[in-house]
Amino acid sequence: MMESAAPEYVRKRQKAEMRVCYGPSHGTLLAGFCVDLSSGGLFLQTEYPLRVGESLILRFNLPGQDKTISCDSRVAWVNTKKNKLRPESPPGAGIQFVNIPLEEAKSIYRFLKHSEIKPTW
Repeated sequence: MMESAAPEYVRKRQKAEMRVCYGPSHGTLLAGFCVDLSSGGLFLQTEYPLRVGESLILRFNLPGQDKTISCDSRVAWVNTKKNKLRPESPPGAGIQFVNIPLEEAKSIYRFLKHSEIKPTW
């Protein structure tokens, strides 16, 4: 079992625009875009139908970094065109990191603390 991120990490949420690969397994990945990022998860802009509680694998690179972040996650909430839980957000889903390796969680935390996220496309 992987070590999880320590609970003392601040849940700072920062606007972000970066490509995210996601799917039920490494062999079946789709591409979408992150809209915002925190140490606990991200908002994934997508019109692909996701279900609350669905398990996903995420892969993404923080801008300016070569190492790919790869972790398990789960869909925490869904924002659809017909059912907008957050009217200010586009269609997509709130994704919670699950069992993220400690070193990857620290990379995200340091990035949020010291960087401005710029679009990567």
